[in-house]
Amino acid sequence: MTRRLAQVAKKVGVSEATVSRVLNGKPGVSDATRQAVLSALDVLGYERPTQLRGERARLVGLVLPELQNPIFPAFAEVIGGALAQQGLTPVLCTQTKGGVSEADYVELLLQQQVSGVVFAGG
Repeated sequence: MTRRLAQVAKKVGVSEATVSRVLNGKPGVSDATRQAVLSALDVLGYERPTQLRGERARLVGLVLPELQNPIFPAFAEVIGGALAQQGLTPVLCTQTKGGVSEADYVELLLQQQVSGVVFAGG
């Protein structure tokens, strides 16, 4: 972690303490410096700490094995309603023979910065 702090600090031209304050959400750092540190994290390929990733899309992936079995559409309806009550939007992902794999769906959902993923198996 210290090496990362040093790399980010050097890239931005600030102290490691300043980088640490940004990463820990502490006050005492200007908005411009805070943005520069966050940009440097992105450029250097470091993942931002969860609390600094910004507002998530308020999406939740719902990965179902199929829709032919009536239990899964009913499950999707119940889960979707519960998510909506929390201000979240479900993203329905269904698997079909020869179609998109569960792993590919997870990768796609993570790229969209979903707030979570619900899996149902059959």
